Amino acid sequence: MENQDEITLLLTCSEIDAQVLKDMLEENQIGAMVINSMQSGLAAGFSGGLQGIESKIFVANKDFEKAKKILEEFNNSFTQEP
Repeated sequence: MENQDEITLLLTCSEIDAQVLKDMLEENQIGAMVINSMQSGLAAGFSGGLQGIESKIFVANKDFEKAKKILEEFNNSFTQEP
């Protein structure tokens, strides 16, 4: 049985997209955590971090289905014509 407090990977994307999506999730009362390998590398003491690595967005298992709907809205915002 899944623990609802555990986290699940929602998406791997650029840092900019990760921050925009995180904001969208939080506006919809979904907690999100962004892990960026460059920031992790800097925190671990690697002077240049690990550039070029994308960010990962995690959400709680209990919020995963709702988060997928927000992700769909996020993705659709790129495909809509002006």
